Amino acid sequence: MLIFRNGDSMRDIYRPPLAENLRIHCVSVRLNNSELNILDQERKQHPKGEWLRMCLLNTQPPVVPEINRAAWKIFGEINHRLNEIVNHLNAKQSCNPLTKTELFAVKRQISELRSRLLTADLWSIPSNEGHAEDQAR
Repeated sequence: MLIFRNGDSMRDIYRPPLAENLRIHCVSVRLNNSELNILDQERKQHPKGEWLRMCLLNTQPPVVPEINRAAWKIFGEINHRLNEIVNHLNAKQSCNPLTKTELFAVKRQISELRSRLLTADLWSIPSNEGHAEDQAR
């Protein structure tokens, strides 16, 4: 395809591809039904040959995982509890210091959020929910 810009000539635009970049070899492969189904599931919108070339050259597009809805719900609940605590603390008069119970509640919620964010398995660490008393006494 030739595209001319103002002042360009055909000699300036057309450059034949380098010989080492030409795809002149053809490889064919036979697949059974289950292999073809796997190929069709993995390649998504890409043509079969292009997908196989990307696999060979390790240039597949990155796979973006689906949202973990259960984790999203847990983080939403933790966020809601933290917001309630912050609203309570903001409503207090600035001259009143935080009580030990309030400090413990904030520390517990931040610890739970931190542990959930740092672990690969969001369900491996049990929640401290229900332990409202100060455990340090």
